[in-house]
Amino acid sequence: MTEKLKKYIALGIFIFAGSALNVLNAQDFIGSLNDSIKKYKAGDPEKALDFGFLALESFKDEEDVSLEYVNTNYYLGEVFYFLGEYQTSFEYLSQSLELYDLLKPNNRRNKNVIKPPWVLNSMGIVYYQKRDYVNAEKLYNEALDNFQLFDSNYDDEKYYGINTSLLNLSLIRKDQGDLKSSEELLDQIVERITTKGINPIEILQVYISYMDLFFVSGDDQLVVDYYNKIKSLHQEKFSLNDIFLNESKVLYSQANLVYANFLQSKAKLEESLEYLFLAKELIGSIPQRIPIINLEISNVFYLMGMNNKAKELIQQNLINENINQYQKLDNFKLLEKIYSDEGSTNYLLSVKDSIIFYTEQPTQRLVEDQFNTLESLMLVTEKQNDLNISKSINNRNALVSIFLVAILFLIAVSLRFNFDLQKEKNTRLGLEKDKINEELKLKRRELFSKINFISQRNDYLNNIRDQLDGDISIAKNLKSIKREIKNITTSEQAYEEFDKMFSQVYPNFYKRLNLTAKLSQTDIRLASYIKMNHSNNEISRISGISLRTVESQRYRLSKKLNLAKGQDLNRFILDI
Repeated sequence: MTEKLKKYIALGIFIFAGSALNVLNAQDFIGSLNDSIKKYKAGDPEKALDFGFLALESFKDEEDVSLEYVNTNYYLGEVFYFLGEYQTSFEYLSQSLELYDLLKPNNRRNKNVIKPPWVLNSMGIVYYQKRDYVNAEKLYNEALDNFQLFDSNYDDEKYYGINTSLLNLSLIRKDQGDLKSSEELLDQIVERITTKGINPIEILQVYISYMDLFFVSGDDQLVVDYYNKIKSLHQEKFSLNDIFLNESKVLYSQANLVYANFLQSKAKLEESLEYLFLAKELIGSIPQRIPIINLEISNVFYLMGMNNKAKELIQQNLINENINQYQKLDNFKLLEKIYSDEGSTNYLLSVKDSIIFYTEQPTQRLVEDQFNTLESLMLVTEKQNDLNISKSINNRNALVSIFLVAILFLIAVSLRFNFDLQKEKNTRLGLEKDKINEELKLKRRELFSKINFISQRNDYLNNIRDQLDGDISIAKNLKSIKREIKNITTSEQAYEEFDKMFSQVYPNFYKRLNLTAKLSQTDIRLASYIKMNHSNNEISRISGISLRTVESQRYRLSKKLNLAKGQDLNRFILDI
């Protein structure tokens, strides 16, 4: 008997005995795990994840979708948000929303609520981070509407929920340039807090929003005043043993970040650095926030002319496992400024290539997100079907004798063991297949990014050449300058990189193509562009040659391939 099978039998006996004696309350256990997720989500996200996955594991034997199950997915979504994993965060939040729809009315805390507003708020925050303000505002308003539906038994939660939604809407208004509306919403929150009683964490959040708003509106003195209020509140209200200390540190760090940006706008760069380092020190327990502050520090170094320090910190950011794609893009944009000022052409071209790649990623991820959302819905439906089947089996088993139950249990354990072995094998094979597909998708994105970059670069250089044609003052050097531009546009370095990437995406294409005829390097490269469905105009831009030259190359390639009159060259190459 294997160790895994022993564990299954032991677990089965334990559950059987626990059910008979009615000593095990699974929901209470899962509830305590959810409390632990909430406790550690800001200060120690990794520990919070451990509790979250343990809670999900505990739901396997549950018959009905429970509110605790909904909450576990919601809390995990929040944890992944703190980790900067916005897509994963959104997937768990979406799962929580779908599971809520499956809850029986009696299992919902508040029967008046249509959708869980905390989940809606968190999904809105993810959209906000992705700079999708339209969807963010829609979800914030939907959350506000649902908080209004809370009955009198949940007055406190209703109060905090409305305040949170108003605060989120205020941020949207500020970013959209409607500063008056943003301030009015903040004033509304302060009025509500004053009436209810001041919560230090809540007032910290509002003060930071005021400070950021007045920074944008140019009210310098109010920025300073609110920063001092935040500093004083943090130092006075929170001790080392305070349960809100971690949350206070996060908010105080955010306040220092805003204040550092304010000082930077006043050209007080050295002072700005001091507050940025303080912000970094405060947030040290959450490594996922470090890349954000490092980028700000790098920008100040750049403004101070300390390019080497700026580049060093950016490189640290780019290899940081906690950085997301949006942060990478911002880092590459700053790096572009630095290399442009230094005149480092080779490095600059590489950075521009990376900017193109990470600019394209959000669009690609949008399509992927739609598929992931559909997949989550399918999984939830499957879960419900499994639960219904489980309930039917349990009802039938209630009519069976104890002896028969014991026999069936042993059989079930054995079958489950074999099933899990096969499932584990299939999962492993699936993961390997997914890994290969992901690598292939990445290579395709890199290939199209490279070809797009080459095309953009050639357009840029050709434009310069056209401008030079009309500049009489440099007529003496015109030929040599135009020759240098032509050398760059036809340089083999970029095209060699393209060939390498192309071979990775279409590994057998060159081999099969060379079997058809003896072709030159120009012929082969033209065929690769056609394989990627590029038009003649696009090929002209990529290659840095005229449209007439492209047409001539196509004619010669058709002849070498012995294509019949009227036979389509594109179709022939696409079929290879």
